[in-house]
Amino acid sequence: MSIRESSHEIRMTTNATTNMTAEAPAAPLLEIRGLGKRFPGVVALDDVSLDIRAGEVHALVGQNGAGKSTVINILSGMLQADAGTIRLDGVPVAIRDPQHALALGIAIVYQELSLLPNLTVAQNLALGREPSWRGLLDIGAMNARARMALGRLGLEIAPGTPVSRLSLAERQMIEIAKALASNPRVLVLDEPTAPLGQREAEQLFAAVRRLRAQGVAIVYVSHRFAEVLALCDVATILRNGRKVTTTSLAGWSEARLTDAMVGAQAERYVASARTAGAVALAARDLRFGHRVRGVSLEARRGEILALTGMLGSGQNEIARMMGGDLRADAGTIMRGDRRLRLGGPSDAVAAGVALLTEERKHEGILPNRSLRENIAVASLGDRGGPAGFVRAASERAEVRRVMSDFGVVAASPEVPIRTLSGGNQQKALIARWDLADADVFILIEPTRGVDVGARADIYRRLDALARGGKAVVIVSSDLPEVLTLVDRILVVRDGVIAAETTPAAVDEEKLNLMIQGAAAA
Repeated sequence: MSIRESSHEIRMTTNATTNMTAEAPAAPLLEIRGLGKRFPGVVALDDVSLDIRAGEVHALVGQNGAGKSTVINILSGMLQADAGTIRLDGVPVAIRDPQHALALGIAIVYQELSLLPNLTVAQNLALGREPSWRGLLDIGAMNARARMALGRLGLEIAPGTPVSRLSLAERQMIEIAKALASNPRVLVLDEPTAPLGQREAEQLFAAVRRLRAQGVAIVYVSHRFAEVLALCDVATILRNGRKVTTTSLAGWSEARLTDAMVGAQAERYVASARTAGAVALAARDLRFGHRVRGVSLEARRGEILALTGMLGSGQNEIARMMGGDLRADAGTIMRGDRRLRLGGPSDAVAAGVALLTEERKHEGILPNRSLRENIAVASLGDRGGPAGFVRAASERAEVRRVMSDFGVVAASPEVPIRTLSGGNQQKALIARWDLADADVFILIEPTRGVDVGARADIYRRLDALARGGKAVVIVSSDLPEVLTLVDRILVVRDGVIAAETTPAAVDEEKLNLMIQGAAAA
């Protein structure tokens, strides 16, 4: 069942809850009043107030930079507010640090993973709360606790599995299980489905509904408005550090949420026909362990091609092999009549193939370097001067040009890229490879953790690349994104291309059935 398909069922429960609340409003479990926070030159929060009630899913909605992360960091104790009060059960609290937040019953699941890969699942879940017996670590109790926490999410992962062996989506679910292991009264989920496939997302939604029924107060932060409308009871909308409104979501639409968030009728991406040209990159009988079992495909100039499927079906490995990040066990990758020998990403880059993975902060940006350096790093050789020095003026001019072309918003090209929103970081990475004159762009989950405004902007930039004669390949688990953006869709299932279709031939329901293998192509 897709997110949209389940919306009606969830909404009926939500409306019932909302109606009961309207008749007899419950006292807030967590009250935030007049919250304010300033950083040098920036007002992050200005007089923000909201109530979080037990047994309620409360969405926190806003563009990147609206103040959502600052609210979360204050609730976690990582930041201290400059103004305002927080009450828990009516009692004022000053949350000193993350340990104090946990002791108060406030657990945060961040978008960025914090697991230790060299430890097992059970060890990560018990970290800082290890059970002991007669002064020794009680491994049996630790594993039992882990199985209980995993079971709350419907996960079938052995507690003794090293985290390093888990997929990104599995690690995200372990982060959530880790938060649940502390039995929180308030659970904050920051973009929890960003790395998840449809099946894992549905497991998460089921867990959220169970927690709501158990009286847990849940703060849900997501740029995916279909999820917000399907799962959440109320929403607080932030804009530029101030609260726009807190409202019941009954009767709201994605378009209305978007308009309230951005403050005006949002400029949306509307697809128009593109014309595919010659083959720019082709894969023939690619194989990689049991994950990819003989895949052949062609990416053409002037088109955007999507690979989609259930998590772990092999689409990520296909993309990484084509981008040089994984070495195929067998098969060939062709650029025209030339067979590419890809020993690593640098070989792909030399052939004009750029890979942007879903791990933007770990495998994309250079966080401590400036925006200018991040954009220019892949094309330094093009601006070499005497004695091998870079022509600084040329570099600055080129960087400013592509920042303008790709809509990268920053106070200066010299600001650290880590200070930018996720959407601006992603646009900067695409600009990097355009400046390096890449011919084929391969992007895994291109709008992960990106707000609705930046998402539409990224779609327009990818559309412009395709119209300019580039080949664009995306791997996406976001079915509305696939149906909105691309020309052709390849459904990957169990390591093979199970179906090929187009957005004109399917809707979200049919595409989801094709992905699950429940309907013929």
